[in-house]
Amino acid sequence: MIKMIFLLVGLAVGFGGGVYWGVKYPTQARKMAAEEERRFIEAQKSLLEKTKRKLDELIARSTGTSTSGPASGTRSGFVSGQTGRSAPTPADPEVVALREEHERQLQEAEKLLKDAGRL
Repeated sequence: MIKMIFLLVGLAVGFGGGVYWGVKYPTQARKMAAEEERRFIEAQKSLLEKTKRKLDELIARSTGTSTSGPASGTRSGFVSGQTGRSAPTPADPEVVALREEHERQLQEAEKLLKDAGRL
């Protein structure tokens, strides 16, 4: 119980100090908020780029052809002359939609970074 009281008092003092500092020094507070937002957007952009690359790999793997059988490209089996390559399978539409959403979010992040640079 006492631990919770100390945590709440610390939260109140921190919040009150932040509000006081923001009112007393508005230009520094504005600069600090802009820098924090820029860092957040950059981190978000790098994360989106990483997931987009993974989605690209997943799409390429699902649309690529897979080879099986001997290196000559033919399989021994019931049907002669059958090649070991299967037809390319279309990518999962949900993965493609997710990749497009990531692309849109990346464009928005770049636009926000440009706007933040102008401030």
